[in-house]
Amino acid sequence: MKAFLKELKFKSTKPTYFLDITPDINAAISKSKVKQGFVFVNTKHTTLGIVVNEIAEPNLLEDILHHTLHSIPEDKRSTRVSKDYKHPTTDYRHRCQDNPYCNEIDEDYNAAAHIRALEFSHPSVVVPILAGKLELGKYQQVAAFEFDGRDGKGKNPVRDRTIQVWICPAEKITKI
Repeated sequence: MKAFLKELKFKSTKPTYFLDITPDINAAISKSKVKQGFVFVNTKHTTLGIVVNEIAEPNLLEDILHHTLHSIPEDKRSTRVSKDYKHPTTDYRHRCQDNPYCNEIDEDYNAAAHIRALEFSHPSVVVPILAGKLELGKYQQVAAFEFDGRDGKGKNPVRDRTIQVWICPAEKITKI
């Protein structure tokens, strides 16, 4: 069986937000000419998740963002925290440079971003393809949920993000 891979690459410069990737996935499906099967959407990052939800409604997105930032406090030392920061803060032990595999100079404290990714998103999702496009519910879209975007200030590099879209055709689907 032949499969197709499309990588969505982007720079993430805002701390926490949703990015609707549904049109990009449907465009990749269209280019592959797959009419039925499955798409696996996978993030290659520990602080960037994938969700299937209602992404088109801005008030709902604000509610979700507020809930995630309120539920998992930010590290007091994080570059996101300023005197105007309106969400709870706490002390965590982790900082980016603690990872022995980290090959970048990054002085931020992002334990909360890792915890939020675990609590409020998935590293990958599977969505059916039917009639050459994602088989989603009426209000569903597929989105990246960023928890640790960076603006590049100080020694904190802008995040280069990659999401993999694996398109896997199915020869025949029989409804039962």
